[in-house]
Amino acid sequence: MKRILIPAVAVLSGIALLSPSPAQEAAISSKDPGQWALLYSDTLQKNRKALMDYSWEYRVEVIEDGSLLYVDRLSANYNAQGVIETTRLDQDLKIKERQGLLFKAGQEKRLAEVEKKIQVLKQLIGRYVYMSRGEVVDFFENARVTEAVGYDNALRVDGENVLTEGDSVTLYGDRATAFPIHLIFSAPYDEKTWIKGEVKFRHLAQLGGFYAPRVSAEFEEKRAVGKTKFLYIDVESHDYVAKP
Repeated sequence: MKRILIPAVAVLSGIALLSPSPAQEAAISSKDPGQWALLYSDTLQKNRKALMDYSWEYRVEVIEDGSLLYVDRLSANYNAQGVIETTRLDQDLKIKERQGLLFKAGQEKRLAEVEKKIQVLKQLIGRYVYMSRGEVVDFFENARVTEAVGYDNALRVDGENVLTEGDSVTLYGDRATAFPIHLIFSAPYDEKTWIKGEVKFRHLAQLGGFYAPRVSAEFEEKRAVGKTKFLYIDVESHDYVAKP
């Protein structure tokens, strides 16, 4: 197996060997956000396709209302249908096991609810990071596009109702490479719960690709009067390896 000598790679986005054509380079230098959006869409699709040839591992930390529930260590790769498949390598369960069938049933129910939220989060991150070409175009057409403060030659794109009713998305993108820099989204999970997600990307200019070493998310659930339940999920990736 060939191991690539780079840092960790994210769960839902990663390094790709991309080289823009002269025409693309000329378009990237343009100040037209619409033109950049098309190139950004191309970059996303090429980056995702490149990931099909690799596998990686990641660490998932889950915290509920300030208490660590568990730490998962998993391996991951894309299957032939372009869907990420994971295999659990190890789990450090921090929930204190209590005796009795009712206690154990309650614990299993609690973990199942957390796992359901994680699966929804994975799907949402995949959708927001890898929007389709049509979704990217609609996003830019209906969003507020400005120069990104604090970044060199970058765009900031703020939109609402992007992929689902009531959501919001903020994207920071590099004009020079048409790569994402930072992605923040907020979306409803159900009538009481909202999801806030954040993905920070890192560029590998020498390879013409990008990856996201860390993904974080928060579930905020409104419960009884004046009470809110929080679930935090933090993901770090590592050991990105080319498939044999």
